[in-house]
Amino acid sequence: MKSNKFLKFTRDNFHIYKNSCTMFLWVLSAILNILGNTFGMIYLVLAFLPIVALAILLTNERKNTDLQ
Repeated sequence: MKSNKFLKFTRDNFHIYKNSCTMFLWVLSAILNILGNTFGMIYLVLAFLPIVALAILLTNERKNTDLQ
C-alpha cells in the first residue's frame, strides 16, 4: 500500500515536536469546549476531535512503526 506523504509528514513532525503538538491540540479542544458551552452542541462535538487526533498520534509511536 502506498504511504500517504501528508500523513507521514504529520506523524514525523508530531514525534519531533510532540510537546508543542500536544499543547496545541489540548488548547484547541478547550477553546471548542468553551464555544460549545456558549453556542451549542456542534462545538462540543468538534471539541472531541482534537483529543481523537492526539490519541491516534500518541498510539502511533515510532517504536511500534520502525522496521529496523
